[in-house]
Amino acid sequence: MELSPINQIEDRKPTLTADGLVQTSNSPFEPTTTVSQETQTSNGIGIGGPLTVDQLDIEILPIIYDIVRCVEKDPLENAVKLRESQDCNHKIFELHKRFESAREQIKQLPGVDYNKEEQLQRLELLRSQLKLKQQLIKKYKDTEF
Repeated sequence: MELSPINQIEDRKPTLTADGLVQTSNSPFEPTTTVSQETQTSNGIGIGGPLTVDQLDIEILPIIYDIVRCVEKDPLENAVKLRESQDCNHKIFELHKRFESAREQIKQLPGVDYNKEEQLQRLELLRSQLKLKQQLIKKYKDTEF
């Protein structure tokens, strides 16, 4: 992510070059996603680095449990039924908001925007870089000064 001229963070999709380096496009023709700093902090995502799976805040089981308990109740009075129905609707709306929040957080995970072929290509590229670096380290260790 980089700062744009209007002080907003721009998310640019990295591309792999032929020599195995990761490069972000500076082309004005390529679409970039601009995310403001306020949006990042309001989503609970810090600007310090990319979001990891451990940082995801996806807790839906307590709300599902509350919805099931609410549906299982069968009050006899109409006023109580109306109140319980409104509570269930509120909890279902809360669950919907949590799902939307989870979707937004998952979209911000690094690598989610790559398809399977791109991920496999990147993995193979990283493996070749690792082999090359291991060979260079071995060659460096074998040389005597």
